[in-house]
Formats: sequence, structure tokens, C-alpha cells
Amino acid sequence: MPSLVIYLHLILITLGPKLTSAQDISLAEAKQAFADADATLNSVYEKAKETIPAYRFTKILQEQREWIAYRDNRAAAAARFDGRAIPGKESANLEYWNAMAYLTETRIEILNAWMKVDTFTKTWEGTWIDGYGGILRIAENPESSFSFACSVVRGPTYHLGNIDGKATTNRTTARFSTRADEDTPETWLTFLLESDGRLRVIGEQTIYFHGARAYFDGTYLRVRELTDEDRAEM
Repeated sequence: MPSLVIYLHLILITLGPKLTSAQDISLAEAKQAFADADATLNSVYEKAKETIPAYRFTKILQEQREWIAYRDNRAAAAARFDGRAIPGKESANLEYWNAMAYLTETRIEILNAWMKVDTFTKTWEGTWIDGYGGILRIAENPESSFSFACSVVRGPTYHLGNIDGKATTNRTTARFSTRADEDTPETWLTFLLESDGRLRVIGEQTIYFHGARAYFDGTYLRVRELTDEDRAEM
């Protein structure tokens, strides 16, 4: 398993700039980037509404409401944490609009993924995201198992987590267990494929693999087949 120090370096390179002011842009440009992303999101949402079966789209409606609340709270927190914004003045801060744009782009990726749930040929394999900072990469093995790597970045304080290994599968359920060391309780991850195409992850005793406010639990959606880059990250 990669060390958390190495992982910290990699994940900040991968995700950090999207939520910080490392990019040399103005407040007006940041607002425009969000406006462009929001227009794209609305277009993709309408397409999803037309193409996704109604029983699935009802879940997307609920997701969308929850995501809007998350987006607004997360952007305000980013403005305060990264931009040192004055409470109540978050929307006047560059980091607020950087976060709004990035989170909207992630939501676009989720909606596009909903429209291709049934296009994957393998049961488990692919790159999955939960839309809240979690990335799960799975490569199926010839036997009844898969190799996986799950990495998370949670909240405005960027609490991190990283765990990988081999899970044993039984049709729509998989189980993984490990120990951080011989003196710690056993860590379990359970993977449950849901009928709508999502993958639910349930963790037990995972604290040894992530920061205090991070977690692996969540409902993930497959966004693409594994790429060479994805395999390298595993």
C-alpha cells in the first residue's frame, strides 16, 4: 500500500489546484468559468432527463437537490479556508467561484455517467466516483476477485484517505479485509452493486487509512473504463 505521505503529494497535485487560487485568474474570470460550467450542467441535465429511465431519474432528482446544498456549503467553506474570506462575504472571494466551477464540472461527470450505466461490459471494472471527493478504481481478476484502489479527499480541510488491495466477489457483493498492523483491529470494506448501477461502499474500522474527517463510505458511479493512467494509480 502506498504511504500516506506519498499519496498526500499526489492527491494535492491532482485535485488541489482545482479548489485553490494557484491558477492566475481574476474574480471575473472565475465567475465566468462557473457560469460556463453551470450552462453545460443544465444542458446535460435536460439530456439526462430525456434519456434516462424514469425510475432512475427520480434518484437523480434527489441527488441534485442534495448536491446543490453541498455545492453551496462546500464553496463557502473553500472561500473561508483557502481564501480567508470574511463570513457572509464568501461569494466575493475567488476561491468561492473556483470551487463552484470545479464542483459543477464534477456533477457534469456524474450526470454523463448516469447516461452510460448500461454500456459497460464488465461487472465491476472501471473508474468510479462518488461526486464528493471519492475515487474508486477497480480491475477485475480472472478468479472471483478484483483489485482496487480507493482514494478520497474530504472537506475544505482536505482530509485524505487511501486504501487498496484485493476483494473477493460473490456476484453483486465483494468483501475486503486487512490490518494496518498486527496491533490494530481488522479493517473491512464491503462493496454492494445496486440495481440502478451504482456501487455502495461500506467501511468498518477504516480510521487507520484516512484522516479524521475522511471516509471511504459512499455511493459511487462508474464514469469510465480503466485507462492506462488509472491502472498506474493503482
